[in-house]
Amino acid sequence: MSGELEFRPARPEDEPAVLALLRDTMGWAADGTDQAFFWWKHRDNPFGRSPAWVAMDGARVAGYRTLLRWRFITPAGKPVSAVRAVDTATDPEYRGRGIFRRLTLDAVADLTRAGEAFIFNTPNDNSRPGYLSMGWTPVRHLPVGVLPAGPSALVTMARSRTASELWSEPTEAGLDAPVALADDDVCDGLLAHAPTRGVRTDRSREYLRWRTSFAPLRYRLLLRDETDPEAGGVVFRVRRRGAGLEAVVVELLVPSARAGIGLLRRVLTETGADYAIGLRTGPSAGLLPLPGQGPLLTGRPLARAVPPAKDWTLTMGDIELF
Repeated sequence: MSGELEFRPARPEDEPAVLALLRDTMGWAADGTDQAFFWWKHRDNPFGRSPAWVAMDGARVAGYRTLLRWRFITPAGKPVSAVRAVDTATDPEYRGRGIFRRLTLDAVADLTRAGEAFIFNTPNDNSRPGYLSMGWTPVRHLPVGVLPAGPSALVTMARSRTASELWSEPTEAGLDAPVALADDDVCDGLLAHAPTRGVRTDRSREYLRWRTSFAPLRYRLLLRDETDPEAGGVVFRVRRRGAGLEAVVVELLVPSARAGIGLLRRVLTETGADYAIGLRTGPSAGLLPLPGQGPLLTGRPLARAVPPAKDWTLTMGDIELF
């Protein structure tokens, strides 16, 4: 190791060394799934390719930091460009030299000058103190809710308090989401029920198609009426959490909470999942609350202030995975 590191924005020619660092530090599977997942997030995103920064020791990548682009609509109906703090890695031989902090603060400065509005993320207990020390502030605990398939599901839930599996379980319930959403009429019918209040994701045909397109996540779409997409539907996936099988409510795009709960009961019946889980917003408000269980949303102002807690309207599609 040399004494001096060069901190700068990442360049296309850095990618092979960056991917090698990520494979070495993040335990990526040998089958290439993790690398494809990384590209899906950072190359294919309809909101734009992810900006990234590196710490270089000559030709060696000692550290890497990237943020995922996202676009919101404000309560006033205006689009706002934001970023989400996501993947970062430091070569073990270079740890303890403040690389994560330096790369993150460089990103903050560059993104502020570029006019990005704010950063948001849901850091875990280990990374949260570091973010808070760099100007992040807590916004709110996101309101997670569940719909059990029956009384026995409550016991299963109590016994499954562990991290969920990343990849999804196969199911034949509903339609293959990427295939179904290739139809403009299906997209438009669902988007008629997209959130219209608060700070919400700028949903479009392109967004729905990208969001459901990564094959190992096995996203499904269950329509209320397959002959009439405007009746609404739910995008979901099924994953393991300990002994439990949960249906993750990614997007519930229906005209009412009553219609939403009816559709989620169909999901549970057709998948055999023990319970459905989502954020209690809009049509998902009928889910049973899980007090204190939601992830903590945090934010960091850039060119604009982070929206206040009351303004956020998020779904699982906005926060899971990234």
